[in-house]
Parts: sequence; C-alpha cells; structure tokens
Amino acid sequence: MIASTHVDSVFAERVIAHLSQNNGMPYMVAADGGLTTFNALGIAPRLLVGDFDTVRPELLERYVSRDDIEVLRHNPVKDDSDLALAVEAVAEKGYTEIYVLGALGGRCDHSLANMRLCYAWKKKGVSLFLLDPQNRIRCVLASEGKFLLEKSEQWGTYLAFFPIGGAVNIHALSGVRYPLRDFCLCDNTAPTLTVSNEITAERAELELSGDPVSGLLIMETCDREESKWIMP
Repeated sequence: MIASTHVDSVFAERVIAHLSQNNGMPYMVAADGGLTTFNALGIAPRLLVGDFDTVRPELLERYVSRDDIEVLRHNPVKDDSDLALAVEAVAEKGYTEIYVLGALGGRCDHSLANMRLCYAWKKKGVSLFLLDPQNRIRCVLASEGKFLLEKSEQWGTYLAFFPIGGAVNIHALSGVRYPLRDFCLCDNTAPTLTVSNEITAERAELELSGDPVSGLLIMETCDREESKWIMP
C-alpha cells in the first residue's frame, strides 16, 4: 500500500484493516508527504520514495535515520511524479496489486496523471487501485474480455467506466440499472453515457473486446455523505 500524501487517519486505518483481513499487514510505502499519514497512525513504512519537498524535514529525519526503512531519494527536477516512482519501486519488488491512498481529490493534474498510471501499469501486469472515501478506481484491458463486480464488494453506490488507450467494444453490460449492448465506447462517442450507473443484481457483468492496448478506467463512487469509509 502506498500513501502519496496526507490522508484522513481514520480512513487510512480502516483501509489497512480491510486489506489486512486476508493477507496480513500490507507492504507500506510512503511517497513523499505520505509519510505524514503513517506517522499519524504510528506505523513505520518499509520504504520512503520521493524528492521529499512536501514532508517536514524534522519528520523525514526521524525516519530516514532508521536502519529498517529503505529510502529512495530523487532529485526534485525529474520526469516522474513521486507516486509514479513509488509505484515503479514497489512493482520492481514483485507486487502485482498496489493500493494507493491520496492519489485523488487534490490537484486535478495529479489526479488525472494517477488515473493514467492505472492504465500504464495494467499493460505491464500490475493492478493499481486508487482509493479515497468516495472512490475506488482501477483499469481493465479490453483483451481481458470480461469484468465482474459483486454488489456486496463494491466500494460505493455508483459504477462508471471510461475508455483509455483506444476504443472498447461493449458487447454487454448487465446486472445494472442502465444495461448496454453492442456499443463502441471511445472518446468520440457519448462522453457522459457511462456515469452514475448502479448495480441492481448480485453482480455487474461487463463483456468487452477491442485493441489489445485499449482499456477502461473502472470507477466505483459514492456521494460524500454516503461514504462508509469515514463513518464512525
């Protein structure tokens, strides 16, 4: 799990507990200012990555001086964001599912870049999950042929998806309030068609195809007041 900036400690704690249920404590990584999140929880990350321009120097020094924490320090003048560098470092360690907190809800340029990271790494066999109290975002490739989402496991009330990397043929979308059949989804067709859908059956099923490099950004969302992740 990567924290890329400071996030609500209650939310972060609940996500860690959720991820720990099946596989134990996840491998913790702080991308620059994400160190503030772990410090608030009293958790020492295993890895620190970034140019460290958004973390307090005294807080950073407290952790970089520890022998049990790996530190990858980068020059502030670089081609990749701190989160991109953190994802690369984690993927190089062999992890194929990476959960990211703090990737959404701040600067829109970073939010969009982080969603594009989901697509870039999915093509390399690594699944990124961008999490905040209202959203879970991931990518599926058209070549996978099918996407299933159990209603009992969805992150929020609504389901949406958007093409990335090229056109995607939606053969069938079922189990939802607004089904879809035999539709080519691309940047030129119905840009808001796939927002605010809802799962009405036990699961949503999506059958798709397209160019091997095309994909969908899958978004599970809810309104702020409905988020179960920040409720006491």
